[in-house]
Amino acid sequence: AIKPQHDFKAQVQRMLNMIAQEEASHTDKVKTALMAEATATVTEQFSSDKALKKAALDAAISKIKGGKAGVDPIQAAFVQFFKDKAAAVKASGDDSEEKAQREAMIAKMNSVAKNEGFFFQFDSQGSPSLTV
Repeated sequence: AIKPQHDFKAQVQRMLNMIAQEEASHTDKVKTALMAEATATVTEQFSSDKALKKAALDAAISKIKGGKAGVDPIQAAFVQFFKDKAAAVKASGDDSEEKAQREAMIAKMNSVAKNEGFFFQFDSQGSPSLTV
């Protein structure tokens, strides 16, 4: 009677570890994609706007001379990009990507549970149910 409890605990721990790894992987992918988009956007802004180039050059020269640097225009551009991005995501209310990610995660967890003979599986909402 004790062995099944240990097996069940090990299965739950394995599933939790898998979820944590998947979430960390997804977070890293999103972070990398956001930084690439931010870098491209800010680079484009500074490439096309002479006033921004001059402001960045003046800030760099001031910093080199040891004077008061003031606001870094490049940092300000990145901050503005992320503020705009956050506002756009909040305004869109589109959670289809999150739903697709969740469905893929549930499918992967059910696949592992089935292939390894776990005592449980997940329904479409992600709630576990015993299969024994």
